[in-house]
Amino acid sequence: MWQRLVLGVVTALVSGVSVAAPVNLIFDTDMDSDVDDVGALSVLHALADLNEVALLAVIHSAPQVDGPVCAQAINRWYGRESIPVGSTTWPNFESSPVYERYRNIQTALKEQGRNFTATIAAEYRGAKKDPPARPVDGVTLYRKTLAAAEDGSVVICAVGQLAALAGLIKSGPDEFSDLDGRALVAQKVRLLVTMARSEIPEGTDGFNWRCDWPSARTVVNQWPTGLAVMPLGKNILTGEPLSVHSAPENPCRRAYDIYVKQAHKSRSSWDLCAVLYAVRGTGPWFKNETGYRIQLASETGKSSWQEDPASPQILIGQVASDEAIRAILDELLIRPPVQ
Repeated sequence: MWQRLVLGVVTALVSGVSVAAPVNLIFDTDMDSDVDDVGALSVLHALADLNEVALLAVIHSAPQVDGPVCAQAINRWYGRESIPVGSTTWPNFESSPVYERYRNIQTALKEQGRNFTATIAAEYRGAKKDPPARPVDGVTLYRKTLAAAEDGSVVICAVGQLAALAGLIKSGPDEFSDLDGRALVAQKVRLLVTMARSEIPEGTDGFNWRCDWPSARTVVNQWPTGLAVMPLGKNILTGEPLSVHSAPENPCRRAYDIYVKQAHKSRSSWDLCAVLYAVRGTGPWFKNETGYRIQLASETGKSSWQEDPASPQILIGQVASDEAIRAILDELLIRPPVQ
């Protein structure tokens, strides 16, 4: 019997498949404002092919109709079109000064011809005999997915704004669970990894939190379980090998081709670092700064870390070189789908 056990372990290691149980993960993205969201979802699928992660759902956190469909196109490329995708609306998005920064980004991408989600979504719709599945409400999908999960088993990786998570925190009991949102999170979620700029003792975020600061304050200040902030990735440039080692019809390659208007089609890897940490932890690349608790102030963009030895919150730091992290991320990016 022990010979069979050893053989199974050796086989798993040789094939590149993790022998640990895969991480149950929900991916929360604003896929539209930057192409690294596409890279992050592609890395998650590569890790799923290695049996390191079970991708439970994708939540699109920004008010953009093509982003969720772009996520569906990537899921289809990797043979996981059945993964549910949720969408999010922001109240008074077109007029509220709170969202001016995000509106400006959307306008600039369209004017520059870099709005990759529109192209990928159109190609996906055109390739299907039937219309794509309509994305469900993001908060509803969160509650349904969490209610069905084992207690303390879910990791959420949020690489965009936190509107859907704020809605989850504020949600009441429904057909899926008798618990309110905060209690449901406390029961089901082990860790939230949120990609945003912050540093100890004080930092100022430039985009993800800042584009929807009210939602960010709700989530970060009220989150009841483990929370890790990923500020890294600006100088870790990934994606260039896609144009050589990936098929032209790969939606990830297509997105980088459209978004990156230069010969070397690489981009900063904020979101890719976040998903790598969410699945593999610190590994040889990162470190955990612990013993602090973060609070987001009422003024836009400001975060502060106060000493608290009992806090389950983490600021992620970098240990490995930019080149070492780039190498592992690019290797995952260019892995062809196994399904």
